[in-house]
Parts: sequence; C-alpha cells; structure tokens
Amino acid sequence: MFTWLKKFKTNSLETDGLQKQFVYSLLYLLLIFVLHIMAMVNWEELRIDDAIWLTFTTITTVGYGDIQISSLPGRLATIILLYLGGIFVLAKTAGDYFDYRSIKNIKQIKGEWRWNMNDHIVLISNNDDNIPILYYERLITEFKYTEKYKKYEIQILTQDFHDGLPESLQKLNITHYYGKGNKTEDLESVNVNDAAIIMIMACKHHDQLSDGNTFDVLHRVRDLNSKATIIVECVDDVNRERLKQAGADITVRPMRAYPEMMVSVLRAPGSEEVIEQMFNSQDNKYQRLEIIIKNQEWAEIVHRLVKSNIGIAVAYISHNGKIYCNPDGEAKVDAQGLIIMTKNTPNHKMVEEILSFKS
Repeated sequence: MFTWLKKFKTNSLETDGLQKQFVYSLLYLLLIFVLHIMAMVNWEELRIDDAIWLTFTTITTVGYGDIQISSLPGRLATIILLYLGGIFVLAKTAGDYFDYRSIKNIKQIKGEWRWNMNDHIVLISNNDDNIPILYYERLITEFKYTEKYKKYEIQILTQDFHDGLPESLQKLNITHYYGKGNKTEDLESVNVNDAAIIMIMACKHHDQLSDGNTFDVLHRVRDLNSKATIIVECVDDVNRERLKQAGADITVRPMRAYPEMMVSVLRAPGSEEVIEQMFNSQDNKYQRLEIIIKNQEWAEIVHRLVKSNIGIAVAYISHNGKIYCNPDGEAKVDAQGLIIMTKNTPNHKMVEEILSFKS
C-alpha cells in the first residue's frame, strides 16, 4: 500500500500530471470507501446507511461519535483503510485539485492553455509592429457590438503578451495562445481546424515583404481548415490575387488606426474596395459641397444628384455643424452643406441649380 502511495508524491506542476493524480486518487478513495463500508456491514453488523455515514465522518476527521466500532477486525480495518490509507490521500486529493485550478488559471492568462473551441474566431497576429492593446480592444469590441458575431468566442494567436493577457482584454472575455501562425502545432492549439472565421494580420503593415509571411501562414491555415472564412491583410496590392488563390476569402490593406474595418468587411464582403477607394483620389472620392438647403426631403436630394450624374449624397452638415450620415429618406433637411461620393469635382453652380426646389 505504502509503495503504491508514493505515486502520489510528486513535485510536478504540470496540469496533465495533476489531473491524472486527481483521477487516481479518486479511484483509490472509492476503493477504500467500498472496502471499509463492507467491513463495517460484516464485522460491526451495521446497516448500509450507517456504514456509509461512519466511513465518511471518519475519513473527513469529523468524528461525531454517534456510532462506535467495537470489534477488533472492524478497528483494524478502520486503522489500515482510513487512518493510514485514506485520510492522507483525501487531503492530498483536495490539494491536487486546488493546485490544478491555480496552475490552470496561470496557464490561461499566460497563453499556455489549450482551449476546447469550435465555430470560433481566431486572430493570428504574427507582427513586428508593436500593436497597442487599444487596437485589440477596439477590434474585439466591434465584434461584440455586431449582432452577427457577438456570440462567437474569440481567441488570439500571438507573441505580443509576454506577461500574460492584459486585464482590459480579459474583461472582454477573450482568450489567447502564446505562439506563431508559422507553426502548425500552434495553429492546432487554437483549434484552427474548427474555426468559423480566421483573421491573419500582416507582420509589418508598411513592408511588402510581409505578404510572403502572410502567404505562409495562410497556406498552413487553409491546409487545416477548408471551410472557414479567412480575411488577410495585404500590404502590396499586386499580391492580392496570389493570396486569394492561396485561400483568402477577403484581402484588405493594413489599417492599424481603424481596426473596426476588419469587422465591417466581414459583415459586407466587397465593402473593403469601397472603403479603400475613399482614401485615394484615383476613383471615387468624398466631396464636401457648401450649399444651403432648407426643409427639403433627403430622398429627393439624393434622387436629383444621382439622376444628374453628380454623385451620391451620403451625409449633410446642419447649421450647427453636426454631420448626419445616411438619414431617413423622409427626413426634412436643413443644411449648410452636403458630403457626396463622386468621381469628379462637381460644378458648384450646377449643383445649386439641380437642388433648386423653387417651383
């Protein structure tokens, strides 16, 4: 018996070892409980319920004293099974359980715990950009606010958090694993094969060579999961088609100041091209028109501009300077200016004539 008990004496802090010890301890305790209960029924002639009561009160050292053990065989069985072989194991089992919980919590915070997830969102952040925590906060918050994605569990695969997941991100109820997207074993540790959405960030948002690293990660991810929606950051537009051929569903330019865009393009695939066009002057662009409008229906304003091939009105500026984006079509507008999406700079006088509501 004592040789067998040595198996419980270990200094290992690994959760797997503690978990196995805990299971072995429970099985051992169950065995000695059954043996002691049988001994009390046979030698002390106790009812089964009294035997169970006596065994539990003895091994937990409560000792109510309402039932006495009088026979020599019964006393020897109690000494051997409970005093020598049970109380110590019960105490150690409780200790192993609390050690396991403590170590598990530490590993989870430090990103060393493998979570059991499926149909979740995985953010792979193999970056040298020193991305601020605020970026992750805004990105995760946008997911939480979006009806379509707020129920998804989110896990980050990164080496950013050397000291563990920051408290602000813990409050957002996400998890992380300390690793790299270039390692297949790390991808498996975040259950990439069962993920619903996978986001791959550029290693360096300003370096086109980062697309090579992105391609490597993407190829590994797609090998593990052929069904997930994958969105990747692409620094050089020349590489977009190559990344799509490798398995990317959506490619976007890195935009560290606006992480919410990643969620927007997931919600409406194709919108990334519309958003990106707004940041250059080659195609469509936003134009502000200083024009006075009094008590006119918004739908009519939009209709006249589109019909005249001027552009699409997307917002108006009220007389107190507040901007109203995409108002209700029946809303009556009093404005000092409009913001429109257009290909060319419109003639101000022409716009005034088009929006002249005089009968």
